[in-house]
Formats: sequence, C-alpha cells, structure tokens
Amino acid sequence: MSRAKKLNILVPAVFLLFVGAYARHRHVVNQIIITGTLQVKEMNEISGIAASSINKNIFYVHNDSGDTSRFFAISSAGKLLSTIYYNGDPTEGKGVNDVEDIAVGPGPDSKKSYVYLGDIGDNGSVRPCINIYRLAEQAASIKEKNVNSTATAMHLKYPDGPDDAEAMMIDPLEKLIYIITKRSDSVSVFTTPLAFKSKDTVVMTFRTKLFLRDSNPLTG
Repeated sequence: MSRAKKLNILVPAVFLLFVGAYARHRHVVNQIIITGTLQVKEMNEISGIAASSINKNIFYVHNDSGDTSRFFAISSAGKLLSTIYYNGDPTEGKGVNDVEDIAVGPGPDSKKSYVYLGDIGDNGSVRPCINIYRLAEQAASIKEKNVNSTATAMHLKYPDGPDDAEAMMIDPLEKLIYIITKRSDSVSVFTTPLAFKSKDTVVMTFRTKLFLRDSNPLTG
C-alpha cells in the first residue's frame, strides 16, 4: 500500500479516536481535575496549550486574536513563569492575526524540540495565507521573566481557497502538520510537511472531510 493511501486511512481514524476518547472522558466519565488557576491579566483569552518536552511540568499557552506575537510558559498550577516574544508578520499590526493553537514537536535539528504557533484563524475566510511559526524550545523560558526568541515562519494556502481553522497538530512520525477547519458540521483535514524553510509558501494537501452526526463532543 502506498504512503498516500496509508495516510488517507490513518488520518480520519486517528482523528476519530481522539474525538471519541475526549468525548468519553469529558461527557461520560465526567472526570475533571483542576490543578491550578490563571491569575495574570495578560493571559485573558487563552486559546491553546501544549506541554514542554524539555521542561518538566511546564506548559505553553497563548491568547486568541488581539494579542501580540508572544506566548507564555506556565506551571501546572497556572503560575506565569515567562513570557516568550517572537518575530511575527511585519504586515500585521501586532505581529499576528489570530493565533488559534500551539504544539510541540520535532524540527530541523534532531537534537532540539520546537514550539509551533498556528496563526490559522480567519473568521471571514479572506486571508490569502495563514502562518505557522516555529521556534526552538529554551530551558531559559522558565528562568527569565521575558524571553526574546527568533521564529521561522511558513505561509500556508488552502488548495480550494481561504478557510477558517481552529486546530493544529504535529505528527512526529510522518513529519506532518495537520490543520483542521471549522464553521460547519463537516470539517476538513489538511496536511503539510513539517520540514520548511523561512518564508516558504506552501499549498496544503486535502486529506479528508469529517462529519459527526448528532454529536458535538468538542463543545461545552
């Protein structure tokens, strides 16, 4: 079986398993454990979260649209440890448009771990490109109040025109970035190679469309 055919089978299967596991945990088992509370006003509209792979019990979070090109390192108790600033898009007033998700995964240097910021929101479906920012994880991000980091940007286009996305995932085995759209009862799954160079513009590959009839486990 070709690699493309394998991906066409694995993509919807993995995504549905994730949705099912989340739904069972959230709505059937109903087990929610609160480990902390965010109490810093700068983190007033947290949209995404990812666990650090080099700093134990440290998590990265970021605000939704309206914030600048930055994200935060927090403890499991919700304490703000550091604010990490990165170079965004100079054509955007605040450096970013609408960052919706964050992930941690491999990158160009196999000895390092990287943070990926997905500036992928597009409420009006009018953006010609959405942006992914990649920057290396730093141990200093939990030791300094403010950290400046250099990000590598990639510009992504949909094969069928602008769309609005909410979720981004990293596949460390197939070395792919996944983008999941929203705004309807059917969502589209797109991928693009994890390897990219600064300011590359890439047309994403459509993988599948998912329809969850009479079920919306990702809300609430």
